[in-house]
Order: sequence, then C-alpha cells, then structure tokens
Amino acid sequence: MTRRIWLSSFILLFTVSMQAQNKSLNKLIHNVVRMGVDYEETPGLVIGVIDRDSSYVFSFGETERGNSQKPDGNTLYEIGSVTKVFTAALLPVLKKEGILNPEDPVSEYFEDLSHLEYKEKDISLRDLATHSSGLPRLPHNLGSKEKEANQPYAHYAQQDLMQFLGKYQLSKPIGQKYNYSHTGYALLGETLEKASGEQYSDLLKNYLFTPLNMNDTRIDLSATQQERLAQGYSLVKAVPEWQFQSFESAFGLKSSVNDLLKWLSMHLGDSNQDLENILKANCVEQLDTETVDVYMATGWHILRLNKRFPDILVHSGVTNGHTAYISFVKETHTAVVVLGNSKKSLSELGLTILETINYNWKLRKARS
Repeated sequence: MTRRIWLSSFILLFTVSMQAQNKSLNKLIHNVVRMGVDYEETPGLVIGVIDRDSSYVFSFGETERGNSQKPDGNTLYEIGSVTKVFTAALLPVLKKEGILNPEDPVSEYFEDLSHLEYKEKDISLRDLATHSSGLPRLPHNLGSKEKEANQPYAHYAQQDLMQFLGKYQLSKPIGQKYNYSHTGYALLGETLEKASGEQYSDLLKNYLFTPLNMNDTRIDLSATQQERLAQGYSLVKAVPEWQFQSFESAFGLKSSVNDLLKWLSMHLGDSNQDLENILKANCVEQLDTETVDVYMATGWHILRLNKRFPDILVHSGVTNGHTAYISFVKETHTAVVVLGNSKKSLSELGLTILETINYNWKLRKARS
C-alpha cells in the first residue's frame, strides 16, 4: 500500500469514526436532556462538550418563553458563582506580575481590617479564595440594603461591605475549615483592586479574557450583547438580571457556552500554555470540604468519585434567573458546560454528561 493510499484510508476511517462519535454523543445529550429538563421550569439551555480533540454545542428550548428563538453557543447567561473561578485565577496571574502574593494578609491592603484574625493568624488572600477565611456566607447587613425584589445586591455598596467587616469578629479558625463564603470573595475582589490599582472588570479583561478571546464574558454588557442575554426565570416568573454595587467578584459575570469552552480548553492544554501553566496552581487540592468526595482547590472544587479515576474540577452557579455548570477532566481531555435561563440547577445533568463521556476511563487513559 502506497503512503497516499494509506493516508486516504486513515482519513476515511477517522471520518467514519468521528461521525459515529457525533451521532452517539448527540443521542446521549438529547436523552439526558429529555429525562432531566422540565421546560416549564427551564425554558432553554445550551450544552457545550469537549471530547478529546473535538468540541460540540447543543441547544434546547427558547431564549425567552414563547419567543420561538432557540439559544446557541453565543447566547449569554448569568453564571453566578462560576465567577469565583475567574476571581481566583487572578491570584497566580497577579503574583507572576509581581503585584501581590496569595499569602499576603488582607490587613496589608486594608488596615481597618487588621482585627480580622483568629488566635494571632490573619486572613490571607488564599484563605479567601479557598473558602477557609472564617467569614460568613453573606454579610449580616445585606437584607437591610435590599430595596427591590429580585435585586439583593443592587444597593449594597463597597462601603456597606467594609462597614460590616469592620465590626465582624471571627470565631472560626483561619485556613483550616471549609466554609463557603460569598463575603470572602467580595472582599477578595476589593483586595485585588486595592493591590493592583485597577478595576476588577479591567483585571479580568486584561489578564484573562483578552488573551483567550473571551469577548462575551463581562459584568456589564454592550447593547448588542444585551440583545443576546437570555431572559431569566425564577422557575415560572420572569426576573431581571442582577445589578451590583459590590459582590461582582462573587457572582457578577455573564458569559456564553462558546466563551466558557475557550476557558476549559485552555485548562486542558489546547491554547495559551503560558496561562495554563500559571493556573495549574489553582487546580491543586487545598483542604477537605467535609462533604463526601468533594475537596477544595483554589476557586475550583475537586470531585473525586473514585480513587482509580482522575479528579473532576468543577464549579456551578445560580442567580435568580440563570444557572451555570462547568467541569473538566484534564487526564481524559474532556469538559462540559451547561447554561440555562432558570434558577433550577442543572449541575446533575452536567455531571451525568461528563461521567458518561468518560465511560471506561482506564482505556481512554491508556490510549492517550
């Protein structure tokens, strides 16, 4: 067999294999959605999948109930707490730039918070990023600032956060116990701004989004982007997008499946290897969450379903009207994104897809 004939035969076999894989994946996705999604609760959703060397986008339902407009990979959604993965990513990036050190105490940037210590240990930036600062999930004065229904953060300013923190007394060890804290990430965002002298949104854009061509991942949308934002629903009722005066660094971002696939693809080593190498530090286990099979990295959570299989890096997010899920497994070069325009969580659906495409993990690892 000549080289040309051999190459032609290989291409044909590869094409047939990919077509079979596409049909199998398409069937899987549609079956999972059919069994796991109630369109009365979630009008529409978009799923992105990276499976080895290929990526796929699947769309279902509507961007707004009754408009007959199907979402796609460029439809925008609020991603809620998935924002925290990006906030945490700024720590090693800004460390490389010589701007800060994740081990820096918060009091180095805010002298008024020097009382935030427990048994002579100060809260560090890393403690904030690993949910081990001892700060509460939400500040106790948040409710008193809420003036509009479905807008818990629209009137809660940076000065309100600092006023709360200025009086707060820690009662839990620092850096040892996992205690999920939106408050900690709000403070982390403020600290990143203080350390760099730049706005949080500019830090994200300059150091993360522009290098990866993630042009649709933003806090504030342009007019054309706003047109692509799916209408959010609190299960049945349409709700407005969240507005912020603070807490953007905890859950303020909006994004698309196409953009989040770029983010996950970088983590899988497909693009911008300099950034990937910097962010590897955030994928290392830092502490136990005391939830079975779940551990805390920096920004990411680690799901360890079986010691024989690789770790799953994962984060989810929910707002009043949207839900988001992202995960990846580097060893098998797989990743999943799920975005929907309802507060109904789609994390179980996302994990089901990731687990299923990783069926027979040992064989896939052996072939890699």
